[in-house]
Amino acid sequence: MQRRWITVRQTSEYLSIHEITCRRLIDKGLIPATKVGRSVRVDLKKLAQILEGRLQLLKG
Repeated sequence: MQRRWITVRQTSEYLSIHEITCRRLIDKGLIPATKVGRSVRVDLKKLAQILEGRLQLLKG
């Protein structure tokens, strides 16, 4: 998967959570994000890796 930057709204839809919850998780550092100008972008590749790692912990 190549690097793809998505918006907070797209991230919240991807995770099926409310946009405000998504912003709070970003603020806490639980979702990797960076500021681009005045907007926030999430690295979809990194997010997918984090989710896969947590899934492996549940399986293991």
